[in-house]
Amino acid sequence: MGELNRIIPVYKPIGPSTFDLIRIFKKITKFEGKIGHGGTLDPFACGVVLLLLNKATERFEEIKNWEKEYTAGIRLGAESSTGDITGEIKILRDDNLSPPGMKSIGEALKLFIGEIEQRIPPYSAAKFQGTPLYKLARKGIEIEKSKKVKIFNIELLCYRYPVLAIRVFCSGGVYIRQLAQDIARELKTDGFLYFLQRESVGEYTIKDCLHIRDFDKITIQ
Repeated sequence: MGELNRIIPVYKPIGPSTFDLIRIFKKITKFEGKIGHGGTLDPFACGVVLLLLNKATERFEEIKNWEKEYTAGIRLGAESSTGDITGEIKILRDDNLSPPGMKSIGEALKLFIGEIEQRIPPYSAAKFQGTPLYKLARKGIEIEKSKKVKIFNIELLCYRYPVLAIRVFCSGGVYIRQLAQDIARELKTDGFLYFLQRESVGEYTIKDCLHIRDFDKITIQ
């Protein structure tokens, strides 16, 4: 751990933001150099975050596009004001609403494999004329933006209505929150992302990660 210019994979627990994680790292390790990240995770999410030290920060544009793997939980038959578990939740009440079947789910997931045009969710750090979309969304202003992303595969892990769990293999830049909503809409219902864990970034997996409790064991010279 003595190298100054390195990538350190860290497991971010649910709760702190990516920037909270950086502050905790600096406080515990007394690191005074330049530090950044290889892609953020929302506070409600957990999993792999890459901390970039000193010259490693110059590789951000490369690292943010590395392939990623996620485990995601989608709550069907409900909607969230933010598209995830942190928003205002509304359970749909419709006596005519029937749970999607396994065949429908399999067909829906296949539609999102490949290069797709994905809507950028309003509650995101993407910017419009220099202002983050989430700040505009909080004011009731929604800007329609989209971009091309690649999803290499989506695996169905388990399904017991109203909960659908999937594993996603994708390029950098994919919004899993938006993917969850889009899958739900394809199933003719609403849905939101209620759980998200980033399993890997590039070659770094959860097994490679340091935990916050390990920060005091790091020696950076």
